[in-house]
Parts: sequence; structure tokens; C-alpha cells
Amino acid sequence: MRDPALSQAIRDATLDAIRKPGAADAVIVGAGATGGLAALALVEAGLRVLVLDAGVPVSPVRSRAHGLLRRLSPASLRRSRLDAKRRRQPIQSRCYAWPSAPDVFVDDLDFPYEVPDGRPFHWFRSRQLGGRLAVPRHGRQYYRLGPSDMAPADGKSPVWPLTYDELEPWYADVESRLEMAGAREGVPWLPDSVLSEVLEPTPSERMIRDRLLERWPQASVVMGRFSRPGGFLADAAASGRLRVRQGAVVREVNVTDDGRVGGVRWVDQRSGTTEAVSAPLVFLCASALESTRILLLSKSADGESGLGSASGALGHNLMDHIRIRLEATWPAMEIQPAPPGRCLYLPRFDARGTGGPPEGRGFGVQVNHVPMEGGSATRVGLAAYGEMLPRPENRVELHPTLRDVWGIPSLRIDCSHGEEDLELARAAKAALVEVAQALGVEVTHLDDEPAAPGNANHECGTARMGHTPDASVLDPFNQCWDARGLYVVDGAALPSQACQNPTSTFLALTARACAHATGSG
Repeated sequence: MRDPALSQAIRDATLDAIRKPGAADAVIVGAGATGGLAALALVEAGLRVLVLDAGVPVSPVRSRAHGLLRRLSPASLRRSRLDAKRRRQPIQSRCYAWPSAPDVFVDDLDFPYEVPDGRPFHWFRSRQLGGRLAVPRHGRQYYRLGPSDMAPADGKSPVWPLTYDELEPWYADVESRLEMAGAREGVPWLPDSVLSEVLEPTPSERMIRDRLLERWPQASVVMGRFSRPGGFLADAAASGRLRVRQGAVVREVNVTDDGRVGGVRWVDQRSGTTEAVSAPLVFLCASALESTRILLLSKSADGESGLGSASGALGHNLMDHIRIRLEATWPAMEIQPAPPGRCLYLPRFDARGTGGPPEGRGFGVQVNHVPMEGGSATRVGLAAYGEMLPRPENRVELHPTLRDVWGIPSLRIDCSHGEEDLELARAAKAALVEVAQALGVEVTHLDDEPAAPGNANHECGTARMGHTPDASVLDPFNQCWDARGLYVVDGAALPSQACQNPTSTFLALTARACAHATGSG
């Protein structure tokens, strides 16, 4: 059931209210993880905030009816329904979570994009309050980047325009808000987090850990760090200073003649009209590629196309984690019920035999295990996530003719793994086989090659932050060089991505950017 204050914030966001001059002090585009936190941080600073989210609201009655229908329908009818949806969602249906909730993913025919032949990119999009974090079965893993992740020594990506010490207080702030569960491990290259619940390994987790450490005594085997779904947007709504307009597909950012953000324009799906709202602060939190599309569609004060385009960085350096999976079975064992997100994590497993700080780019391995139906065996899932190098040729651009259902230009996405990425994938694949052998499991599936970019759901890099405007789109506080007051705080901002789940870093950058925007940090 939706929070009453949030429901009121949605009801209050009428077009008549939004159209009034001075209706908002800040506009946030996107109501996912970073959009929710930005809303909370800005209302805490006393601002009146309008959140624009592209997701179309679904009535609670209709949602409950669909849920009941799914549970009561025979399997053949459910399969027929999924087959019909798959025809309209050929890309979205490739996502692991799609069968559980196809309605939360976009319609690929209404919202198309193009890729070159032989270079697939699977762009999974969930337009709803909470974004992809609200998709069923999302792991909700939160890990910090370490100092060397932000200042890579190999010269293959730029040094970040801020240090780990500058970001550390914001990691701590976000982790306290998330009320995270995990363990304090003391791994230098995976800094510990602020935890609200310290977990002890279950007997099965202890057995897995012991077998791995027997094989690799110098490796790190840590408890996954996770949080239950956050309530940032609901907490922000409780202030009474939040409005949330659903079904708002933002097209572009407006920039004033003196180079400051002036507001945004959007297509309102419910009314079918094109709307605009003015505000001195705008936060793009729409996801890396959606935020980049908005920047590409926006004009700077001097009339050049695309905010940040003169830097040569806008739309370039697209990254997504290199993912390799192995599935296996184990004889049945006692497994305690665990919330989504509980797992074991092997950070920088590429350096498992050295015992020292890992060098260069690497990969980590996530270990999950759940009882199979009937309890006859245990299903073990291993997933390696490696760091993809940022390369200018991996890019997105506006398609010259392709449009979405609202007439907004679609993206052309050109992204593939480089030779170094593939070499890392081969090393990760070999490591997964070694882990399976150490655990004594029976392998039922092993990826031959890394999944197509996009499958890890960790897109980053197409509007990166940097030290100067000639090589980056954003300044060290995530503010657009070409439009002061415009902040981009999703994955687009990252100069590099390390191999950890990036969500915690997105959120820490968001908290820091909000403090900078309001003068409170």
C-alpha cells in the first residue's frame, strides 16, 4: 500500500499547480534511487521540490486485480499472456526479472532505440517510482569504491575530480539512511560501511566461505551488504514540500542567456500536452542513458547542440560491468530463509592469490544459493562482474529519424567489449570454474562469453565529471559546466566504474551534490 503522504504529493502535482509561477525551487527528473534521495535532501534543506517521473501511474485497484489474476490463472494462460507481452518487449523480456513483473518495464515498440548489426546492447528500462531498484528480485547490493578505484594508476581512465576522503562522509550519510545490513570485514580495497545490522554467516554461508578460504587463504570472502527497499520519496513527501508528477517524459533542459539552468520541458502523457516548469535547480536522475539523451536534446546558452558537447565527452565512454555467470547444483542442505540481497561477495577475486592490494582492473564474484523446488537440492549461482574500460568509441547519440511514441528522438547505442574487456572476461570465466571445483558443485550452465553490454544494469559514463570543461560534462560536484544549477547524479557522471555495484556511489555523489546546491555541505 502506498504511503499516504506520497499519495498526497502525487495528487497535489496537478498541471494547474505546476503551471503557477514559482511553483518549485528545484525540479528532479526521475524517481529512482538517486531521485528519491535528492528529493529528501532538498526538502530537508527547506526547498519546495517537484519530481517528474516518466512512469504512468497504475491504479491500486487495477494493480491488485492483475496480481490476483496472475496467481489464479492457469499456467497456460500466464504463458500466453507473457508471450503476448514479449512481442512488444523483445529487449525487456531478456532481463532476468521480466517474467516476474513485465508491466514495470517499458514497451520496446513505443520506446525504441537502435544498435549496429552485431553489436547488441540490452537497455532495460523500468519507468516507475523507485526505478529499477523497485523491480522484483533486485539484489540491492551496496559497496563503496576504494581510493585506488577513484585514482586508477594505469592511465586507462581519468583520475576522478574528487578523492575517496572527500566522498567518504557522504557514503556514511547514505549508509545510515539506508539502514544497511552486512559485516565489517577490514578489506583495504573494499572499504567498510556504516551498518545498522551486523550479520553473522549462516552455517551454509560459513561452509562456503571455509571451502573457498581453504583453497585461497589470501582471498577475501565477505558478507554481501544490502538494504531493503528505501523510502526516500515517502520520507520527502512527509515534509509537505514535495510534489510528484507521474507520466512526465522530460525532453530537454532550458538554459538562460547567462548560462544558468532555467527549468525543463516535458511531454505529459496524461494530458498529451507539452509542459514547462521553471526552477533555479534541476537534478537529472533519470538513469545514465536517459539523462544523457536529455543533455543531447538541450541547448547551451551559446546555442550549441547538447549541454557539454564541446568537451567531446557527452555521449561517449559508455560502460557496463562485464558479466559472466555460472549455475550449479549442490546436494540439499539446510538454508535459513534470507531477505533479497543476502549473499557472499568475493571482492577483486582476480587477485585471490596475492594477498596484497590488487593492481589494474579486475572482477568480483557474487555467490548466491537457494533451495530448489521440493528441497531435493540447492541451486548455486555465481556471477562475476568485471570493470569495463571507458572508451570513446562506446557511445550514444541521437538517432536522425527514429522517434519514440511521443515524438522524442531515440538513441543510437554503439557499445562493445574491447580486447582488454574480453581478456578480463576470460579470466573471470576460468575463476568461476575454479570456484565451482572448490565448492564441489555440479555445473549446469556456464556462459561462453560475457553477456552483451547492458545486461549488468550498471550503465555509466556518458556525461562524466572531471577537472575541466574541455574534457568533461560535469564539474567535481556533478554540476554541468554549461548550465550552472543543473546537476547530473546518476551513472552518467562516473569517469570509471571499478567492479563493485555502483549504486552506493551514485547515492553518495547525490548527497554531496545536494549539499553543494543548497550551500549546506
